[in-house]
Amino acid sequence: MKVLSKIVLVAALFVTSASTANAITWFPEEFTCPIDNQKNTFLVVGSYGSYIYAYPSKYQWLFFPVTDSPTYYLCKKCHLSTYMWDYDKLPKEKLAAIKGVLKDIKGPAAFKEYTDVPVIDRLAIMEKVYSVLDKDEEWWENFYRIKGYHLAKSGKMTEAAEARRKSLELIKKFIKDEKSEAPKKLLFYISGAMNHFIGDDKAALADLETALRTAYANKDESAEDIKSAEEGLNERIKDYIALIKTPGKSPRESDHKDTGH
Repeated sequence: MKVLSKIVLVAALFVTSASTANAITWFPEEFTCPIDNQKNTFLVVGSYGSYIYAYPSKYQWLFFPVTDSPTYYLCKKCHLSTYMWDYDKLPKEKLAAIKGVLKDIKGPAAFKEYTDVPVIDRLAIMEKVYSVLDKDEEWWENFYRIKGYHLAKSGKMTEAAEARRKSLELIKKFIKDEKSEAPKKLLFYISGAMNHFIGDDKAALADLETALRTAYANKDESAEDIKSAEEGLNERIKDYIALIKTPGKSPRESDHKDTGH
């Protein structure tokens, strides 16, 4: 399960607060919409550093760039919306189906910059676009977790909880799946996170305690990397547990204020 585990090692090693929160840079680049050939100017990443793994979004196991608005592209004509890494790589055989989806979408009002359109509005379009792209349950779990994060930032806490419950349902399914290759330690971390952010701290602490007792395993990593990831994740988990148990300090307390940085 590559979406879940591909950043474990790097993310696990950076557990301290970031001191260079403004060091991420973006620059404009022109893209041609694959649906209507409209020219759009979108932002692409210029630079960032490992400090992104220490931002508060780590408590939802979400990291830059999915925490930042420019990541979600939106065509100003047909309103095609995708992750920035997918926009010009959509399968040609799926374009007709995407066009069909877009015809039924009432797009946002005219805008000058795509970032002027709220992320949650772009995500709503994306959810329909990706529904015809044959994405698996791991992809959707990650999407719902991201959606919950941005809904909460927008103050839509009821909708955020709904998205997080969808993420949690899939994570629980992955945990029970003995054939799943996703690190169980990380699955319990995410399950604990989603339980915490929907307000069930009893379940969150149970998951995090289980995560702490569960050995980290990944067949694609060396013994040295596994040891490092294990130590880093344990430090993160202990920090998480302590914060939940400290009044006024839990990650959920500032959920709607979290900028990812």
